[in-house]
Amino acid sequence: MNIASLRIQIHAEQSNKFCLCFTYSLLFVKELRKKYKVKKELLLRLLRSLIPDGIRIVVVSFLFLTGVASGGELLQLEMHEHAMFTIEYVYKENFESAEIEAKKIIRRYPDHPAGYFFAAIVADAWMAHYWSKSRENEFYKYCDLAISKGEELLKRDRNNEWAKFFIAGSDGYKGTYEARFERWITAFRYGWQGVSKLIDMERTGTTVADVNYGIGSYDYWRSAMMQTLWFMPKVDDRRQKGIDRLYLVKEKGVYTKDAAAASLVDILLNEKRFEDALILSDEMLKKYPNTRLFLMGKAKALFGLGDYEKSKLFFELLQKMCQEYREGDSYMVITCHYWLAKNFFKQKDYARTLMECNRMTYYKISSDTRKMLEKYFSEAESIKRAVYAVQRSGSRKG
Repeated sequence: MNIASLRIQIHAEQSNKFCLCFTYSLLFVKELRKKYKVKKELLLRLLRSLIPDGIRIVVVSFLFLTGVASGGELLQLEMHEHAMFTIEYVYKENFESAEIEAKKIIRRYPDHPAGYFFAAIVADAWMAHYWSKSRENEFYKYCDLAISKGEELLKRDRNNEWAKFFIAGSDGYKGTYEARFERWITAFRYGWQGVSKLIDMERTGTTVADVNYGIGSYDYWRSAMMQTLWFMPKVDDRRQKGIDRLYLVKEKGVYTKDAAAASLVDILLNEKRFEDALILSDEMLKKYPNTRLFLMGKAKALFGLGDYEKSKLFFELLQKMCQEYREGDSYMVITCHYWLAKNFFKQKDYARTLMECNRMTYYKISSDTRKMLEKYFSEAESIKRAVYAVQRSGSRKG
């Protein structure tokens, strides 16, 4: 590409400063990309911090045109930056800052679906973190706005792949939200609406790698659930294909890389691939230290590997973190008591096993939360019966 064709216009007093900064930026980027394989998201972050604002805009725009950051794969630059900050803040559990970034997109681009889509992600992540439904209406409002804005955008630009993705993704997020509370009929309806749109995008040759997140998640969980239903006719087992798609989007995706990693941790645990789940949890904890989502994955993976002492330590940390929440229900705290009981039982510390089982009943929770925890309460009773059986056996031998 001929640099002169950019026709960069700057004030005379800035020309030397610009030329020096521009040249060093290109050399710096080339070195990092070639020698150290630095990813493009990190390069953009470095450029934002190192280059003065006015010059930065030109330099980064040039990089988009020359392929360091592919304009065909991303939203326009300002929108993309706010979207990436939104995602980063979500996984750092700084939901207030995440919401601010998403709303910046809405204010600046009110007719684009992106801001509403990312605002819905923030609301959903907040509810998942605190196990609350208090922002459900807000979540659905943003999903519906993302869909309507996306449909209007497609009327003006029928080939806009990101508009298609945000429409499909909004339906998909509705499905995962409904599934969290075991509303299976609506979960399937919304989920299939989203996935079918993503499949259509793939069939027409989309370059948006993020479609693999929704399709991969659907392929895995559909097959996994079918495997457990003995009365259902056997279907093509697409679990590994789903896992492969999620690993692909974790590496090649734009806005669903971290979501793919989070989904993979749960899937690998479900597959009893505990070593893989531990490796991935540790990888994500390097990126987002002390994020509860990946701490939980690590604690469960350690339990699956039989390292009960380390698993116990992480569940104790998680329990302390969850007890400090001022929002939501006590779902996560009770879950931590349950896993601590399992760890103590494996370590044959029966007194503390019983203590943790009993502590599960100390909290005031809603009927919905009690329903969701029913299997944990039931298993806690089974653990207590097993402890009593061991104690009776020991007393007879004595």
